[in-house]
Amino acid sequence: MEQALRVVPDREEVLARDATYRDSNGDQSTAVDEELLRAARLNPLDSSVLMTLGLREEFRGHNAPAENDLVHAAEIDHQFKPAWTLANYYYRNGRPDETWPMIERILKLDPLGFDPAPVFALCWNQTSDASKILGLIPRTGHRPVQYLEFLMKTQRADEAFAAWPSALAAADSSNADDSAQMKAFADFLVSADRSSEAVTVWNQLVDRGIVRAGHLDPAKGISIADPDFRSPSLSSVFGWHVAEVSGVLTSAFSGSLRLEINGDEPESFQMLSTSAPVLSGTRYFLRWKSDGSRLSSPQDPGFSFVVTQRPGEPVMQCPPLLTPGNSTCGFVTPAGRPGQMSEARIDLRYARAQGTTRVSGTLQLSAVTVRPEVAK
Repeated sequence: MEQALRVVPDREEVLARDATYRDSNGDQSTAVDEELLRAARLNPLDSSVLMTLGLREEFRGHNAPAENDLVHAAEIDHQFKPAWTLANYYYRNGRPDETWPMIERILKLDPLGFDPAPVFALCWNQTSDASKILGLIPRTGHRPVQYLEFLMKTQRADEAFAAWPSALAAADSSNADDSAQMKAFADFLVSADRSSEAVTVWNQLVDRGIVRAGHLDPAKGISIADPDFRSPSLSSVFGWHVAEVSGVLTSAFSGSLRLEINGDEPESFQMLSTSAPVLSGTRYFLRWKSDGSRLSSPQDPGFSFVVTQRPGEPVMQCPPLLTPGNSTCGFVTPAGRPGQMSEARIDLRYARAQGTTRVSGTLQLSAVTVRPEVAK
């Protein structure tokens, strides 16, 4: 840098780069100030020089010239960094009336070019009024989805559900990132023990075409969104999650799930799973249709469903999947408030039964439902 300055002593970008480098390494000497002022005279439109000058003045307690430099930088450069630097200056100096307009300006930048999470965090550092912050989020573009992601990461379930309509309206269903965040919100609500809202969100995702499965309505006995595996491997809590297992090839086929097993599979493994929203204090029946006629052992006892209702609750081991004449498994959900909703996790597992060899061939599964017992 010193060699460059000897060659081109009046080149503004070289002066600015040298001064900002020295500043970032803690050089508070007047020589750096003089270099920055000289660069500012050579190019009054270099916002980085003005920001550096302003921050140096603030560090020394000279707030009036500091604010002048930072305001000037934000006036001549309408990108993220000058506005963000000025917003933080106002925040550090306890001036929320000036901070909020700068935050609003930042959030309206398109493209922003930076991760907006620190901007959202600054909002929450200033106020706990969720409606005030939500009112600053633009209704279009990618910002509503980004704000929803921030609220999920910071475990603000109430605020996230309030922000959900804006995020859903703004989401681009053809954008993989947007779709992933939308589906992740249902998972987030389930993890926050808000199953009823999660079902509402799921059904809205189905309506928007972001999730290609059926609606859920536990009160009417519809607790499995895709009983015939029309959309296996959905990356969302109420979709089927098909595990990748060595020696097992899984595919959807004519309204069923087909598992082709080559005989070299592990001795025990989980094949697929989903979560079923259920009502508290209710007896349910898990039912299915299976076809093992093309397996090496058509009635192999190693396949079975397992129902887990909550962490720490007992696990229900269903009868073997291929037991002749038996394709039903009953379970009772834990007691709770009338209409309270929770989830039952449904897993299909294989464990080689003692005295048998590893199975091979094709297993087909369809019509998997979870329905409440009908009162007589």
